[in-house]
Amino acid sequence: MTFEDLQEILAEQFSCDPEDVTEDTDLLEDLGADELDLTELAWNIGEGIGEEISDEELQPCRTVGDVWQFIQEREQDL
Repeated sequence: MTFEDLQEILAEQFSCDPEDVTEDTDLLEDLGADELDLTELAWNIGEGIGEEISDEELQPCRTVGDVWQFIQEREQDL
């Protein structure tokens, strides 16, 4: 998965422009994510990397950069 893929997932989920999604974008404050959004995001990321991810695993992530780092670490473990 590329960072652009993650931007597209977030842009579609939160109805925003992918170019507005940066590593500094805050999931809660900037995108208004709630628990249901994190569940959907976990599912979408899991689909993208071919591995099941739980929403609990994304709970510590506060920014898009945190999510991106999580994805990179998971892909290294595959």
